[in-house]
Amino acid sequence: MQQYPPKAAGAGGVMPAYRAIRRDAAAFMRRSGELLSLFLLCVLFIAGAAAGTVLGASVPGGAEDVLSGGGAVYGTESFLGLLFSCAKYHLMVLLFSTSLFGLLLIPAAVAFRGFVLACTAACIASAYPDKGAVLTIVVLGLPSALTLPGLFILAFEGMGFSSRLTASYLRRPVPAGRSRGENRLAAVGLMLILAAAVERFLVPQLVRLLI
Repeated sequence: MQQYPPKAAGAGGVMPAYRAIRRDAAAFMRRSGELLSLFLLCVLFIAGAAAGTVLGASVPGGAEDVLSGGGAVYGTESFLGLLFSCAKYHLMVLLFSTSLFGLLLIPAAVAFRGFVLACTAACIASAYPDKGAVLTIVVLGLPSALTLPGLFILAFEGMGFSSRLTASYLRRPVPAGRSRGENRLAAVGLMLILAAAVERFLVPQLVRLLI
């Protein structure tokens, strides 16, 4: 019977172990990048909100652009109009995600959303000193509980798509994308429809009770 020389101890397991280490390191770097992107979006949103709070308190009559005498939000009772109002920043983020400059434009859009939201809240609070806080929660807080999570989901996914688009354009290794993005997009669409329904049917009724 033919005899074979014994293999060196551990020689067959070096390459698989090395590949596993590289795979784990790549996964760690990807998760770190995702957390950094999310942290950046949160910081810019808060910074925009802080600037909006300062400016909104000094703008006279700003609440009139949000609330009408009959309780209608943004001066319209059209469901489609309110749906567009809820979704306009989301559409902006989707548009920016198809750009090579999406990594810069998307965070700027999120910061601008924070600025506008806080500016509007400050205008309402200053226009109605007695019930401003409650009105702000009703008019802005209820819809924002649905629209803001969707905005951050789209911004996060959009930055990932824009980074892959930029890497492909520069002929660099394309970062791995996350799967089942259509499910998240459908969830965001549902949240926007619910937010528009809240602004159309619930918010006006509550506003009429308060003012």
